[in-house]
Amino acid sequence: MEAQLSLKRLEVFRLVVEEGSVTRAAEVLMVAQPAVSGQLRALESWLGAKLFVRRGNRMLLTEAGERANQWAKEMLASAAQIRRDVDELGSGRGGAASIASSMAVGSYLLPPILSRFQRGRPGADLTLSSSQPNEALRAVETGEADFAVVTWDQRHLPDTMSSDVIRTEPITLCAGPGLVAPSRALSLDEALALPFVGAPREVIYQRNLMEQLTRLSGIEPNFIIRFGHAEPMKQAAAENAWAIFAPRYVVESDLAAGRLQELAVPGLELTERIALLWRRDKFFSPLQQAAVDEIRDALRSR
Repeated sequence: MEAQLSLKRLEVFRLVVEEGSVTRAAEVLMVAQPAVSGQLRALESWLGAKLFVRRGNRMLLTEAGERANQWAKEMLASAAQIRRDVDELGSGRGGAASIASSMAVGSYLLPPILSRFQRGRPGADLTLSSSQPNEALRAVETGEADFAVVTWDQRHLPDTMSSDVIRTEPITLCAGPGLVAPSRALSLDEALALPFVGAPREVIYQRNLMEQLTRLSGIEPNFIIRFGHAEPMKQAAAENAWAIFAPRYVVESDLAAGRLQELAVPGLELTERIALLWRRDKFFSPLQQAAVDEIRDALRSR
C-alpha cells in the first residue's frame, strides 16, 4: 500500500464522481484520460477497495466508494479551511469571511448589510458570491464558502449541514404602468392571465412560487418570457407593461419610483423563505461569527 496520499488525488476522485465519467473529468482538468485513470487506480490501491462500477457510459460509486466520497469531501473542506486560516494569520488582514448566496438575496439584501459591517471592520476581507442555491450549498460543503444565505425550499440536507430559516419575505405581484388601472382589484384568475415575465423553471425561487400558486389555484401564470436574474425581469415588465412576481425587497425601489405598480389580488399571499446554511463541523472565526450574527439580526428585523 502507498504510504502517502495527495489532496490532488482526492480532488480528481471528487471530480470523476461529480462528472460521472473519467473522460469528462479529464476534459475539465485538460489532461489525458490515462492520467485521471491512474489517479483513481492509485487511490483504490491506497484504500484497498474498488470505488466505481460502470453502468453504460456512467461510473457509479460502490459502497466503499460512497464512504470514500464522503471522507474526501470532508478532507478537502478541511484543507480549504486551513489554507485560508493560515493565509489570514500570515497576511495580517484581521480575518476573512466568504459568503455564498442565491442571486436575488446576494444582489439586493446582503450588499448593504455587508457594506455596513465592513465599514466597522476596515481590516476585514469579505467576499460575497451569488449563484443558484444548489451551487451555494455546494460551496459551503466543499469549504469554498464559510456559510450561505439563500432562497430555501426546505430540502433534505446532508447530515453534515445545518440550516436556519431567518426570514420569510412577502412576494409581490406588480406590473409595468398601464397594464392594470391603479384602483382595480383583480381576481386570482384574472391576475394569472396577465402576460408574465418569469424565472427559468429550474430556479428554486420559481419552483417555490409555482408550488404556492398550484396550491391556491392550480392555474399556471401566462409566462411569455423568462430571465435568469431579477434586473432584466423588472426592466422587461416596466418597459412592456408586463407582470412579475418578485420578493418585496427586489421591487421596493421600483415601486417607490413608479417604474412598477403593485397589483391588488384579494387572498393572494405568497412568500419566499430565506435560510442560513453552514457545515456542522465548521469552526467560525470571530469575524465569521460576527458576520453571521449581523446578517441574521438584520434580516430578522427587516
